[in-house]
Amino acid sequence: MDEMEKHGYQPNVASYTSFIEAYCREKDLSKVDPVLDEMQEKGCKPNIVTYTLIMKARCETGEITQALEVYEKIKSDDCLPDNSFYSLLISILSKADRLNDARKIFEDMERQNRKPNVWAYNAMISSACAHSREEEALKWLQKMEEDSCKPDRLSYSPLLRLCFRKNRMKVLNFLLNHMFKNDLSIDLGIYVLLVSGFCKSGKLELACSYFKEMVVKGMVPYQSTYKVLVKALDEKNMVETNQWIENLMVQAEEQRKRRVFGV
Repeated sequence: MDEMEKHGYQPNVASYTSFIEAYCREKDLSKVDPVLDEMQEKGCKPNIVTYTLIMKARCETGEITQALEVYEKIKSDDCLPDNSFYSLLISILSKADRLNDARKIFEDMERQNRKPNVWAYNAMISSACAHSREEEALKWLQKMEEDSCKPDRLSYSPLLRLCFRKNRMKVLNFLLNHMFKNDLSIDLGIYVLLVSGFCKSGKLELACSYFKEMVVKGMVPYQSTYKVLVKALDEKNMVETNQWIENLMVQAEEQRKRRVFGV
């Protein structure tokens, strides 16, 4: 920075932010505050990009409380956070099991007339599911719809996993129908989740049905998913069904080879 000034260049917010970004990338956060102090001394106000870099770096080093202090600093500096900042902070807090803090930030986001996006909602749903708070997770999905924020597959995956953990098959069927109403088809990840979940729940007919549907749609099941299903069928001595699943797996592999090699 001194070299810039020696050559007649006055540092601006972009140049200061570049230095802060470098320190954050190197996880050398002890050098960040002095740069912020210098910016303040020279009347160069940090912008939301500057603060987002610092907040993210604090979180990545496990300094969650300090990351929240960055958020308070932003508000005191009258620097309005954008949707990306809010969504990132909510997501990080949720993953760090700071559910109450995440909820407060979400509510603050709405008070600032910032419309939560699918990323923010998904973080709240995922966190509620991780704590087995089924009713709360479903309320977030409902609120999402009320706020005209269309769910994606990542909105449903943690809810479906929770249904299997709590053996909530009626809720699971409701969620699958809810997905279809939102024009979301089942992708490979959710098929794998369903096959594995129904195997563990002892509902092998449904597991086989979704396995077949996966193959018919041209997807190749993971070997781990295939092995889980075959093992479950073996344990029930379902020989014919097991052979049928093996044939489906061969069919899926042949389809993949034709797509890749054109044979």
